[in-house]
Amino acid sequence: MKKFLLSITILASALYGYAQKFEVISNQQVKIGNNAAVFHPKFMPGGESLLVSSENFVGLGIVDIKNQTYTKLTDMAGAGYMPAISADGKTIIARDADYMNQRISLYQIDVKTKAKVAIQKNINHINRIAIDGNNVTFAVDGRSFKKTVINGKAVQSNANTSVYVTEEDLKLVVYNNGVRTVVDPLSTATRDVSYCWSSMSPDKTKLLFVAGNDAYVSDLNGKNLIHLGTIHAPVWRGNDYVVGMCDEDDGHQFTASDIVIIKAQKGAMPQQLTPVSGEIKMYPSVSEDGNKIAYHTTDGKLYVMTIKEK
Repeated sequence: MKKFLLSITILASALYGYAQKFEVISNQQVKIGNNAAVFHPKFMPGGESLLVSSENFVGLGIVDIKNQTYTKLTDMAGAGYMPAISADGKTIIARDADYMNQRISLYQIDVKTKAKVAIQKNINHINRIAIDGNNVTFAVDGRSFKKTVINGKAVQSNANTSVYVTEEDLKLVVYNNGVRTVVDPLSTATRDVSYCWSSMSPDKTKLLFVAGNDAYVSDLNGKNLIHLGTIHAPVWRGNDYVVGMCDEDDGHQFTASDIVIIKAQKGAMPQQLTPVSGEIKMYPSVSEDGNKIAYHTTDGKLYVMTIKEK
């Protein structure tokens, strides 16, 4: 019995030691105009502002974190669903969804002037969007396209196609210089696995995705698979850590959720970053420097957390 208790104590100490890898310096609620509800925050370059939308992805706006102000960009339906932001923060690529006809158009939005330029109109489906300099890369019907805006008009670009990952028919697809590769590391002859929430590490050497209820990391070929556990909506913090949400539901709605961080290596344990409370914390975003994490609650409260690696 003494040996058993000693083993449990050692294990608990080890887990506690790992769990304290990051220190939460602050966790600030960002309130804007009459405590307006906002959702799906995404850090703009520099980490001083957030791109936000409504709960059902209608419209886009920018929240200044310090001044707690909101600037509207567009009312387009679907604009808040996985928009892409240029590295200089000057332009945003967003969807305009025509739900009646089940068609989608892509637009480039100038953050300063709010002017829109059509990138591609009336397509039936599009998932991930990549921006590389002035080039916008996306895939339609199994084919990768790259366009750039010149003199207010989108034209086909001759530049090398970006390396990026998307999902097509619930499978991971990697496009590398125009070459399309389906990546399916978990399916077997008797089990067909679906994938979502895919992304590529900043150094473009690793994939992050969710299959079933669990998050995984692999190389670009789906090899060297690392199981991270039950984590949803995962995003990269640099090339070595993943931030996501550990949520629970009753089959109809969320009943609990907290934001966690975990190292992308075998055997790693997640650390909960958000304080224990009745609030349900959702869909994190990480700043470029990795020091800030934004998330929203189910009732539209916006929080920005500052963390420090010990």
